[in-house]
Amino acid sequence: MAQNNKKNRHLSHLIRITVAVGAFLYFVIQNNPKSIISDFAGLNKVIFAIALGLFVAGQLLFVLRWLTLLRTQGIHINYIPALKLHFLGLFYNNCLPGSVGGDAIRAWYVTMHTEKKIEAALSVFVDRAIGLFGTFAIIFLSYWLIPAKGAETELQFTANFDFASLAIKASIALAALILLVAAVLAVMYFNKKLRPILYKYGLVFAMKWKFWLGRIMTAVKIYCTKPFTILLAIILTFMCQSLAIIGFWLIGRNLGIEAHIKYYFVFFPMSWIIGVIPISVGGAGVMEIGIQGMFKVIGVTEKIPTLALAQRLIWIITSLPGIVIHLAGKHLPESQRLEPSN
Repeated sequence: MAQNNKKNRHLSHLIRITVAVGAFLYFVIQNNPKSIISDFAGLNKVIFAIALGLFVAGQLLFVLRWLTLLRTQGIHINYIPALKLHFLGLFYNNCLPGSVGGDAIRAWYVTMHTEKKIEAALSVFVDRAIGLFGTFAIIFLSYWLIPAKGAETELQFTANFDFASLAIKASIALAALILLVAAVLAVMYFNKKLRPILYKYGLVFAMKWKFWLGRIMTAVKIYCTKPFTILLAIILTFMCQSLAIIGFWLIGRNLGIEAHIKYYFVFFPMSWIIGVIPISVGGAGVMEIGIQGMFKVIGVTEKIPTLALAQRLIWIITSLPGIVIHLAGKHLPESQRLEPSN
């Protein structure tokens, strides 16, 4: 069983690496590599440094948002340890092909810094949910509220969804999943060899589930009683994402890209959502193709490949501290770090 799981992990890693390399090479080859290199050479280094600084500043606000959610649960972790865990998560998200994402890594290691382990882990996923909500909010608010005077092409969203059909399909999928679980449990129950395993793990799961569910519900209730905390977290989300987008807009301006800032606030968050889909390593290649396709909708194609790759470069540079933190063991509490041998 363990060997099969290991093979499945390796296969998953291979698929993600293959998709990342294939999509990235396709993106670069389709867009004249010599032209991209020339554009990068002409990019103002000060502008790039400012964009990088704005992105890093956004990450600092990201950590502040997470700490706000932790404080709500009565968990007091200093800013620097939380910052280290955040950069470790960035490295796992953007540079490694593993199925365990940066959020899971952050959730695991933050439990080592507090006795409230379930609440600490939950804060990571609440933080992610607020981040996704903020991303979608930025997309739609930017589209509807930011005027794009003088833009030659208007981006049009359509919302012709068949909600009845979607609800039926979701119900069928849920029913199929329930039937599958019921069939597995029935087989284990009627098989004399498997029945003791069912009883053993069923009892353990029931006890732990009851305990976890109680803790989770308590934590959720605490968040629900702190609307201003959630509001502050959403405001911090807008701020940290806006800083990054403004940095990319500055790079675009320096490259001579004729696109209104409104579309940066729509297209870059959309590319981040694409990057969350676990089919590539940090969305490599897939995000770049997505950014180019979205700008093409408004008739802008020149220099967009360079802009997309500039974002990737900034992500990689910002993720590098994560590997140093991991190798040095700085993500662990001081009591759990290995002492250097004499």
